[in-house]
Amino acid sequence: MTTGALLKRAFLCVPLVGLAVLVTACVTEDTWTGHVYPSKDKLSVSRMIGVYSSLQECRDAATGVIAFEGWINADYECGLNCEKLFKEIPDSVLVCKQTSR
Repeated sequence: MTTGALLKRAFLCVPLVGLAVLVTACVTEDTWTGHVYPSKDKLSVSRMIGVYSSLQECRDAATGVIAFEGWINADYECGLNCEKLFKEIPDSVLVCKQTSR
């Protein structure tokens, strides 16, 4: 293959790769991970309640769990796009882009 043909291929491939990266970035959806704390005075004890597509769904699930369990002094939080700090450890701490109640 000649140098000219290789350059043409390169110029065709670069925009396609850029487009693929852009589409992947746009398709990625936010997720909210919910945690409830049976006692807001003891935040070291928590329960992960699931992953939701919106903050409101996470809030509704958290308040539902708290009501179902009958916890009076409970609290919750929802984390945006959380990832394990150490992926190889099943119970690793989660790092989230944002947390909210």
